[in-house]
Formats: sequence, C-alpha cells, structure tokens
Amino acid sequence: MTLDEIVSAYCAAWNEKDEVARTALLEKSWGDSGVYEDPTSAVPPGRAALHAHIAGFHRAYAGARLVRTSRADQHHGKIHFTWQMMLPDGTVAVEGRDFGELDTTGRIAHIVGFFGPPPAL
Repeated sequence: MTLDEIVSAYCAAWNEKDEVARTALLEKSWGDSGVYEDPTSAVPPGRAALHAHIAGFHRAYAGARLVRTSRADQHHGKIHFTWQMMLPDGTVAVEGRDFGELDTTGRIAHIVGFFGPPPAL
C-alpha cells in the first residue's frame, strides 16, 4: 500500500462504527505493536487497544467524524498529516496534526497527535 492508502485507511478506521470493518481498516494501516498518543490519551500498544479507544471516541462524540485535511508527508520512516474533527452539524470541533512513524511493514507504528495550532510566541 502507498503511504496515502495507509493514512486513508487509518483515518477511515476513526470514522468506522462497524467493529468488523474497523478491524479490517486497522489491520491494513496499524502495526502489530502500534502506539497512539494525544493530549488526552496514551493508548497501550496494539490494534485491539486502538480499536477500543476509537469505540470510546464514538461513544463520547456520537456522530463526530475525522476529516483529513492534508496529504501525508514522509521522510526517513516518519510521517505527518493534518485533520479536523467535525461534529454532526458540520462544525469543526478541533483541528490537529498527527506525527508518526512507520514500522518495517509500512504500517503505522506510532502516532503522536496534537490539537490546534502550535502556541504563539
């Protein structure tokens, strides 16, 4: 898979409510020992943990969805891309940027998410 396909599958997993379909998307995009972190969460390694975390996102923000707002960029096995969390009414709840690392299979090994723009000087 290309980097864009991997990141697209990862983002689609965040929007997928069906557990079987979400699992399939994470199998394509998320490494066996992948780690997810953002300002509010540090998810244990592995697909099952991220799967459960995404299910919690759906419970907490019913109807919200993740919209990727950039292509993925990469160098030396590192990636980054931007996204928005959209509420059911189309309002942007938060914008963010994910930085990550790929594993030897080309899937995501680690994501560190940041919410909002960097702080002003």
